[in-house]
Amino acid sequence: MRTHEFSSGEFKIHHEEMLGLCCHPDSDGTEKSITISPKLKGLKRLDVVIHESLHAEFVTLRKRLFSKKGADEEEWVDDAASNIASFLWRMGYRRKE
Repeated sequence: MRTHEFSSGEFKIHHEEMLGLCCHPDSDGTEKSITISPKLKGLKRLDVVIHESLHAEFVTLRKRLFSKKGADEEEWVDDAASNIASFLWRMGYRRKE
């Protein structure tokens, strides 16, 4: 897959040597993109894909959700991604190689 359309726009998908990263115009002016390590496998890969997808999906919403002092977006995304990944894994999701 080379791109994916999220509610916040189209993101390019890259596979590079880093765990995962979501870049959007608000962060540093770069293109909208998600980078996932090609070395990740199984449940960990699913967790990172969901984690970065949540960042992409909530680009505009995050400003409202986490504008209060003390709110931590990264912690929320970590928890949500892990919970969704675990649920999908238990439901039988597996990546076809």
